[in-house]
Amino acid sequence: MRKIVLFLLTTCVLFAACEKIQKQPVNYTVTNDANVSGVYDIYLPDTGVYTMSALVKFLNGYPEDSIMLVFSGLPAGIKITPDTFSAVPTYTANFSFYTNHMAHGTYPVALTSYTHTQVVPRVYNLNLIVVSPDAGALFYGSLSDSNVCTGRNYKFSATGSYGGQKNELIINNFGGYGTNVNVQVYFNQQDNTISIPSQICGNGSTVSGSGTFTLHQMIINYSASSTPTNPAETCTSVYTN
Repeated sequence: MRKIVLFLLTTCVLFAACEKIQKQPVNYTVTNDANVSGVYDIYLPDTGVYTMSALVKFLNGYPEDSIMLVFSGLPAGIKITPDTFSAVPTYTANFSFYTNHMAHGTYPVALTSYTHTQVVPRVYNLNLIVVSPDAGALFYGSLSDSNVCTGRNYKFSATGSYGGQKNELIINNFGGYGTNVNVQVYFNQQDNTISIPSQICGNGSTVSGSGTFTLHQMIINYSASSTPTNPAETCTSVYTN
């Protein structure tokens, strides 16, 4: 009987040891945009709600290890629901940020991930950038621009004005093509991108493009079917407010 008990105990110890050996730390990625790698800054309206989706993707390791996400360092005036989320990856957690007449500015916060199989947590530093609900309003008024094109590089001044609705902007003298040239620009605050659908501007040229923006800068890649000097060109414009 004693031998049987010892055998069972030995079997249990060996099984536990094997299980421990097999339980490798889980390896995963955390992103807040399906099209990028890493955790990037997000823009919040000064009054309203913004929902950030965090994707936690399983790569390898122990497949049943849950991963907890925790936000910390939020300034007074910005609330989040939930501030903690835990599940077994792969999963998407939605964090909603609430603001009410929050002062415009950049606020550094941290998103930390924890697992049972890793001793050291991962810390992702990012900024909450509080702006007007209308991203186009960031670029009202005088704009300085530099253009790098297929056949030339040059600088000029342009003007941004209300585009007709939220997150739209009209750029006058777009590309330095003349004060009769107005191009409609659309902002996506979910991923800080810009789009310029194909349109005929004031000099008869057809313009289209896309880009990105920050609080003080737009980077726009576009093509024009013709210019004031006639040839078509492809350019990268950097507009600064």
